[in-house]
Amino acid sequence: MFVVVLVLGILGVQVLIWIPIIFWFRRRSRAAAAQLAAELESEGVVRGPEKGVYRGATAPGYPMVCNNGLIALSGRRLLFRTLTGKAFEIPVASIRGVRLAKAFKGAVVGGREHLVVQIPDGEVGFFVTDNPAWVAALTPATHR
Repeated sequence: MFVVVLVLGILGVQVLIWIPIIFWFRRRSRAAAAQLAAELESEGVVRGPEKGVYRGATAPGYPMVCNNGLIALSGRRLLFRTLTGKAFEIPVASIRGVRLAKAFKGAVVGGREHLVVQIPDGEVGFFVTDNPAWVAALTPATHR
Protein backbone atom coordinates (compact mmCIF):
# COMPACT_ATOMS: atom_id res chain seq x y z
CA MET A 1 0.00 0.00 0.00
CA PHE A 2 2.84 2.38 0.85
CA VAL A 3 4.36 1.89 -2.61
CA VAL A 4 1.06 2.78 -4.31
CA VAL A 5 0.71 5.98 -2.26
CA LEU A 6 4.35 6.87 -2.96
CA VAL A 7 3.94 6.35 -6.71
CA LEU A 8 0.72 8.39 -6.77
CA GLY A 9 2.43 11.17 -4.80
CA ILE A 10 5.34 11.26 -7.23
CA LEU A 11 2.94 11.34 -10.19
CA GLY A 12 1.01 14.19 -8.58
CA VAL A 13 4.17 16.23 -8.11
CA GLN A 14 5.20 15.56 -11.71
CA VAL A 15 1.80 16.74 -12.98
CA LEU A 16 2.06 19.92 -10.90
CA ILE A 17 5.51 20.60 -12.34
CA TRP A 18 4.90 19.77 -16.01
CA ILE A 19 1.45 21.29 -16.65
CA PRO A 20 2.64 24.91 -16.19
CA ILE A 21 5.72 24.19 -18.31
CA ILE A 22 3.59 22.77 -21.13
CA PHE A 23 1.24 25.77 -21.03
CA TRP A 24 4.24 28.14 -21.06
CA PHE A 25 5.71 26.42 -24.14
CA ARG A 26 2.38 26.52 -25.97
CA ARG A 27 1.95 30.20 -25.20
CA ARG A 28 5.54 30.91 -26.34
CA SER A 29 4.93 28.93 -29.53
CA ARG A 30 1.79 30.90 -30.39
CA ALA A 31 3.53 34.22 -29.68
CA ALA A 32 6.56 33.22 -31.78
CA ALA A 33 4.29 32.14 -34.66
CA ALA A 34 2.42 35.46 -34.59
CA GLN A 35 5.67 37.43 -34.47
CA LEU A 36 7.19 35.40 -37.30
CA ALA A 37 4.08 35.76 -39.48
CA ALA A 38 4.05 39.52 -38.92
CA GLU A 39 7.76 39.77 -39.71
CA LEU A 40 7.39 37.85 -42.97
CA GLU A 41 4.09 39.44 -44.05
CA SER A 42 5.73 42.04 -46.30
CA GLU A 43 8.07 39.48 -47.91
CA GLY A 44 5.44 37.08 -49.20
CA VAL A 45 5.41 33.77 -47.35
CA VAL A 46 6.14 30.74 -49.55
CA ARG A 47 5.83 28.14 -46.78
CA GLY A 48 5.15 28.18 -43.04
CA PRO A 49 5.50 29.30 -40.37
CA GLU A 50 5.16 25.82 -38.95
CA LYS A 51 6.72 23.68 -36.26
CA GLY A 52 10.17 22.35 -36.95
CA VAL A 53 13.30 21.09 -35.25
CA TYR A 54 16.74 22.51 -35.96
CA ARG A 55 19.18 19.57 -36.12
CA GLY A 56 22.47 21.41 -36.41
CA ALA A 57 24.77 22.60 -39.17
CA THR A 58 28.10 21.76 -40.73
CA ALA A 59 28.45 25.40 -41.79
CA PRO A 60 30.12 27.85 -39.40
CA GLY A 61 28.08 30.53 -37.66
CA TYR A 62 25.01 28.43 -36.88
CA PRO A 63 23.95 27.30 -33.39
CA MET A 64 25.54 24.11 -32.06
CA VAL A 65 22.48 23.09 -30.03
CA CYS A 66 19.49 21.36 -31.65
CA ASN A 67 16.24 23.10 -30.78
CA ASN A 68 12.49 23.12 -31.37
CA GLY A 69 10.96 26.13 -33.03
CA LEU A 70 9.22 27.52 -36.08
CA ILE A 71 10.45 27.45 -39.65
CA ALA A 72 9.25 29.64 -42.51
CA LEU A 73 10.26 30.35 -46.08
CA SER A 74 9.73 33.69 -47.79
CA GLY A 75 10.83 34.81 -51.21
CA ARG A 76 13.94 36.29 -49.62
CA ARG A 77 14.98 33.96 -46.76
CA LEU A 78 14.54 30.71 -44.87
CA LEU A 79 13.99 31.69 -41.24
CA PHE A 80 14.08 29.55 -38.10
CA ARG A 81 13.07 30.90 -34.69
CA THR A 82 13.46 28.81 -31.54
CA LEU A 83 10.86 28.78 -28.79
CA THR A 84 13.43 30.50 -26.58
CA GLY A 85 13.60 33.41 -29.03
CA LYS A 86 16.86 32.84 -30.89
CA ALA A 87 16.58 33.21 -34.64
CA PHE A 88 18.75 32.64 -37.66
CA GLU A 89 18.14 32.89 -41.36
CA ILE A 90 19.51 31.56 -44.61
CA PRO A 91 19.21 33.94 -47.55
CA VAL A 92 17.38 32.21 -50.42
CA ALA A 93 20.10 33.43 -52.79
CA SER A 94 22.68 31.34 -50.89
CA ILE A 95 20.73 28.05 -51.04
CA ARG A 96 22.65 25.72 -53.37
CA GLY A 97 20.51 22.62 -52.98
CA VAL A 98 18.16 20.63 -50.79
CA ARG A 99 18.07 16.93 -49.99
CA LEU A 100 16.55 14.41 -47.61
CA ALA A 101 18.80 12.28 -45.42
CA LYS A 102 18.19 9.53 -42.86
CA ALA A 103 21.39 10.55 -41.06
CA PHE A 104 22.75 14.06 -40.54
CA LYS A 105 25.90 14.88 -38.60
CA GLY A 106 26.09 11.22 -37.55
CA ALA A 107 22.61 11.21 -35.99
CA VAL A 108 19.71 8.96 -36.90
CA VAL A 109 16.51 9.74 -35.00
CA GLY A 110 13.64 7.28 -34.95
CA GLY A 111 13.64 6.68 -38.68
CA ARG A 112 12.80 10.32 -39.43
CA GLU A 113 14.29 12.02 -42.45
CA HIS A 114 16.26 15.23 -42.16
CA LEU A 115 15.57 18.10 -44.53
CA VAL A 116 19.09 19.25 -45.40
CA VAL A 117 19.61 22.69 -46.92
CA GLN A 118 22.90 23.02 -48.77
CA ILE A 119 24.65 26.40 -48.61
CA PRO A 120 28.13 27.47 -49.79
CA ASP A 121 29.82 26.84 -46.41
CA GLY A 122 28.13 23.52 -45.57
CA GLU A 123 24.69 22.19 -44.71
CA VAL A 124 21.90 22.97 -42.26
CA GLY A 125 19.50 20.23 -41.09
CA PHE A 126 15.90 20.36 -39.94
CA PHE A 127 13.02 18.06 -39.09
CA VAL A 128 9.75 19.26 -40.64
CA THR A 129 6.35 17.59 -40.85
CA ASP A 130 6.03 17.54 -44.64
CA ASN A 131 9.42 16.88 -46.25
CA PRO A 132 8.19 16.61 -49.88
CA ALA A 133 6.39 19.97 -49.65
CA TRP A 134 9.49 21.65 -48.21
CA VAL A 135 11.71 20.13 -50.89
CA ALA A 136 9.28 21.40 -53.55
CA ALA A 137 9.21 24.87 -51.98
CA LEU A 138 13.00 25.08 -51.64
CA THR A 139 13.93 23.57 -55.02
CA PRO A 140 13.08 26.69 -57.06
CA ALA A 141 15.39 28.63 -54.74
CA THR A 142 18.32 26.52 -55.92
CA HIS A 143 17.78 27.59 -59.54
CA ARG A 144 17.92 31.36 -59.02
